[in-house]
Amino acid sequence: MSAIKLRYILLLCSIFIFVGDAQMLRKEAYDTVPELITAAGYPVERHRATTPDGYVLQMHRIPSGRRTARRSGPSRKGKKAVLLIHGLLGSSGDFVIMGPDRSLGYILADAGYDVWIGNLRGNYHTTHQNLTRSDPNFWEYSFHEHGKYDVPAQIDKVLSVTGNSKLLYIGYSMGSTSFFTMMSQRPEYNDKIVAFIGLAPAVYLNQLKPMVDTILKDLNLVNTVRSQGMLSLAFKPELIDFVVNTMCQVRQQEGELCMRMVFPFVGEDYEQIDWDMMMSVIAVRIQPASWRQLEHFGKIAMTGVFTSWEDGVFGAVKPYNLSNVKVPVTLLYGENDQMTEKSQIMRLAKELRNTGMLEEVRPGCNWPKFNHLDFVYAKDLGNLLNRPLVKHVDKMFNKYGSR
Repeated sequence: MSAIKLRYILLLCSIFIFVGDAQMLRKEAYDTVPELITAAGYPVERHRATTPDGYVLQMHRIPSGRRTARRSGPSRKGKKAVLLIHGLLGSSGDFVIMGPDRSLGYILADAGYDVWIGNLRGNYHTTHQNLTRSDPNFWEYSFHEHGKYDVPAQIDKVLSVTGNSKLLYIGYSMGSTSFFTMMSQRPEYNDKIVAFIGLAPAVYLNQLKPMVDTILKDLNLVNTVRSQGMLSLAFKPELIDFVVNTMCQVRQQEGELCMRMVFPFVGEDYEQIDWDMMMSVIAVRIQPASWRQLEHFGKIAMTGVFTSWEDGVFGAVKPYNLSNVKVPVTLLYGENDQMTEKSQIMRLAKELRNTGMLEEVRPGCNWPKFNHLDFVYAKDLGNLLNRPLVKHVDKMFNKYGSR
């Protein structure tokens, strides 16, 4: 076995290590998203969007900023709506977990936007009308279904409740993947979107091919765990408790183990770790994923094509039609992102430029170590990324919102 494949086998273990110190767990680790938002001083609403194939997706709305809420109560009429969609292993909580001074959901609300934070099927904020999580059929989906069903249903919910004709969509990682799959399959949704902003968009993943070959081909790992009755990639509480208690108690770079094993996947950036949050809150809130989600990303990495699922990971390669994208697209990358590499985002930018839909492609910020996780969890997230990002949202609405 080659050295590079051995390295990826060892690194695979890290996904089970990314949790915190049990002695330092904070209340936020177990709060619901509405509880987090209320505790931060913001108004919050719960809504549900139901997909045509029966998934029920909880959405969390922040209709007003803190100052507005305290002064006169939520005032929503005529507000511009922004929809935020999370990445793999994530949820709506990712856009509020770092608090009012850092998280995008709060900063957008304080800037006067009507903020809607969605959830994609499979995480703990979603259910099904007929299927339980113990039914294998519940987990038969990838980001193909996120784009075909989940995101359209949530866009329609936002527009129905607000009365707006369009919204602005911001997707992080797989949230961006879901946008592009939606546009390919449901191009009519171009008429409902002002503009799209992709944070670390996961569309081309060629650099991950060696790791994927090892996991899906050499080890046949996904099918092996399926055969053992593991329906999804989920983190059992007893496993989390064990790791929390034994493996991640060092919170400095010297002698630290957990992030050292995660960083090869996402890019090293010790300076932007908020240790209290990362090790006692964020890691505990990791969400489940379907094996097919991972396989579909693997198919993209192995083939070098942004392809639909069709007849499986080793089946037909049929590219999604990115020429169906007819709204302005902004792509933001991390200079040190090892998951969605700059070179792969520039490849996507070239395709969008050729169709005239690329608004802008640039680093998310000027921090050279900015990595994949930093887009939602960086210690200085508010100043590095989100406050400048809100100014770009303003620009997009001013430029395209009246169309």
